[in-house]
Amino acid sequence: MTLTNLIAARINQLRKSRKLSVNKVATMSGLPYSTVNSLLRGKSDSPNLKTLIRIATAFNMTIVEFLNVPEIIEFSEDDLEDESEKNEGQEETNKALREVVHRGE
Repeated sequence: MTLTNLIAARINQLRKSRKLSVNKVATMSGLPYSTVNSLLRGKSDSPNLKTLIRIATAFNMTIVEFLNVPEIIEFSEDDLEDESEKNEGQEETNKALREVVHRGE
């Protein structure tokens, strides 16, 4: 499982619990539907922090609240290495996301 998959699962969990369509999340976040849909379908390799902040804001959450779930907090770069999916862009995103979460704790 990649960090992107975990983030997509988090968005879907929040979206479904609030009975929101993908289009509604896109509208509320100010992002194009294609961006949100690509992220949810695993077509986005590494969502940037700005995109994640906009999605968190759409759910009326801070980025720390949005990312503060065990699966994301416990995610390790070793997980990527095990799956041979590690790349430079993903590594930078992972590091930035972990720093944001740990600063908010």
